[in-house]
Amino acid sequence: MAAPHSAVVPFLNIKLLGTFRVSLVIGGALFASGLYHLVLLWMTSADWSGPVSLRKPGLFGVSAGVTVWSIAWVLTQIVPRRNDRRFATLMSLGLLLEVGLITIQQWRGVPSHFNRTTPLDAAIETIMLVLILLVTVGISLLCVRSRRLLPMPESRAISIRAGMWLLLFSCGLGFLATVAGQINLATGLPPETWGNAGVLKFPHGAALHAIQALPLLSLLLQRFRFSHASLILRLAVAAQVLFLTHALWQTMNGRSRFDIDLTGISVLAVAALMIVFIGRSWPFAARC
Repeated sequence: MAAPHSAVVPFLNIKLLGTFRVSLVIGGALFASGLYHLVLLWMTSADWSGPVSLRKPGLFGVSAGVTVWSIAWVLTQIVPRRNDRRFATLMSLGLLLEVGLITIQQWRGVPSHFNRTTPLDAAIETIMLVLILLVTVGISLLCVRSRRLLPMPESRAISIRAGMWLLLFSCGLGFLATVAGQINLATGLPPETWGNAGVLKFPHGAALHAIQALPLLSLLLQRFRFSHASLILRLAVAAQVLFLTHALWQTMNGRSRFDIDLTGISVLAVAALMIVFIGRSWPFAARC
């Protein structure tokens, strides 16, 4: 149940968010770097796929940038602790260093993942794994802390908790993809696929950015004063989970993203129906 209006923490507390300015700057640098590499990829008509494509520093930069911003924002929505600024800075630096190493490897013309060709490459990959492990531990701490949120609308609380747990689950899937890739390498198979054509990074990315999408949806629902915002948010979370389930099903069965069987179609259909319901509810917002 939502707290009284006077006690509700604002969605965007500029003053409090400003205390995390180091994280905001690092997030901006990551986002700008990602955009630069994506624009460079587009301008040069370079190959999108492949282990040394400009796509990697581009997508990793944009993704890490918005994740850094989201972590700082979440810290303005939960019950504060004394070391929150230091915590946010460490998380931001961890992602900055990881993406920096990915970018360096791309500019060196060598793969950043599944590459232990030289001692330097092996050291870089190990450091990257350690960095993302530390960031994942930090995300898990935020998941636990999200049980104690500041007073806010119920729909926003749902979006924060669900978004953080989906982010944590996505990180876990990333580690599983790494293990599966190493198993493939040991048997002489490509590290990026599972079975005939399953894309290991597909489940990892399927819900990675729920922590941005769900809070933004909650903001829109609050802005347009929907009378059943919490129900709509729960449906959105369910749709996101179903899409993640679909991604897992495709990959575990060795199918590519678009080689969908009856089970995959059924899961997607249910998720789509939930999204259609959310869309159709838009005209019925209770305006005050």
